[in-house]
Amino acid sequence: MTKLDYQSEPRKTITPWYDSEAVCLVMIILMFFVFMFGYIGLALARETTIYQGHFWVPILLMSASGIIIVSITIRLTKRYIIRRFQ
Repeated sequence: MTKLDYQSEPRKTITPWYDSEAVCLVMIILMFFVFMFGYIGLALARETTIYQGHFWVPILLMSASGIIIVSITIRLTKRYIIRRFQ
């Protein structure tokens, strides 16, 4: 009696809901708004003398959201390339 080989069929990769394309696109849009919020905060901190010591807060917001945007964009690009040329 021979065993059935279940690995012979190609299987579709199951993506978790939090890593789906729709959620990734929503995250990119939300992080863009956070980036713009940080940019406005940076401009306001430059103009107001009281807040000039707090440049690090909007810079932190902008850099964190920028890193997230780049990372999600790279992930979606890799996924698209793999799916396109497979």
